[in-house]
Amino acid sequence: MSTIKDIAKDAGVSIATVSIVLNGKGKERKISQDTQTRIYQIAKNLNYVPNQSAKKLRSMQEDSYAVAFYWATDFRINYLARITLGLQEEMLRQKKHIHLTVVPYKVDQLKEQMALTQNTFFNGIIIANMSDKDLEFLDTLTPSFPIVLFNREMDTFSSVTMDNYEVGKQVAHHFLSKNLFDAAVLTHDTTFPIMRKWMKGFLDTYAEAGHPLQEDKIILCNTSSASAIDVCKKLYAEKRLPKAMFCESDVLAHGMLFACHELGVSIPRDLEVFTVGINMPELNDYAVPSLSRIDIPMGAIGAQCMRLLIDLIEKKITHPTTIYLEGKKIIAQSSPEK
Repeated sequence: MSTIKDIAKDAGVSIATVSIVLNGKGKERKISQDTQTRIYQIAKNLNYVPNQSAKKLRSMQEDSYAVAFYWATDFRINYLARITLGLQEEMLRQKKHIHLTVVPYKVDQLKEQMALTQNTFFNGIIIANMSDKDLEFLDTLTPSFPIVLFNREMDTFSSVTMDNYEVGKQVAHHFLSKNLFDAAVLTHDTTFPIMRKWMKGFLDTYAEAGHPLQEDKIILCNTSSASAIDVCKKLYAEKRLPKAMFCESDVLAHGMLFACHELGVSIPRDLEVFTVGINMPELNDYAVPSLSRIDIPMGAIGAQCMRLLIDLIEKKITHPTTIYLEGKKIIAQSSPEK
């Protein structure tokens, strides 16, 4: 593993200069921008990772930890409240001094953000919303501190997740039990690992039941309710509105409800809507009509991530561990039982 001595040698500067720059004090100490840039680039090339955990543990009191929570800065910011509540509840339950920092990053740019924050003193990190590219980057890391993945799975890291393929299967079984064979999926991105699993579970189940869905039944929009409204109105105008719609987020489902209301399409008589519940439950319970859904236990996943991370920091667990939680099937007005 590379050290600041190695960086200093390659950069042609003193160890003290490297230490100042990597601790974010280069400008304050009037070190030139060129020198700072060179040091950061060499540190990146050498895959330098400071022994943050040991440094932090030396400087803080016993049972006092600093935790980073990496969260993507996209439409999923709406879901952060449920997860933060779960993290906070577990922090209180632990009865330790836990300092939580939310670190924003852009999808596909986890590598760049971790490089920028590598010198912040964290005992452990929880990472959510990773894309395939982010997962590929993470697979190259050998960090000196524990990392727990939120609703993602890797053999080399601990995680708290769900059987996401099963989520899609449950929605399909619900529709099929009502003989709703004219079905479609409304999604905003087929590249997110979790959404791919939801869709695959749904499509595979329809195919296995002898009712495979054609490609035109996978309907794309962007991440907003407004986009779902536009898509719904377009399908209606083209007389392609299905009898059952699986919306891969409740944001899209709310758009469907609004569009159908404006179009005079009756839910659930003319169209049944089933979604994945990620927002606060009240938003879906008090929609008109209320939304049938598989509710993702965002708070419980967050709490379990924090619990697992603390166990890893304290070495109560010494190997990668995956914990599975189940979503709750909630049948409401938008797609009732038979």
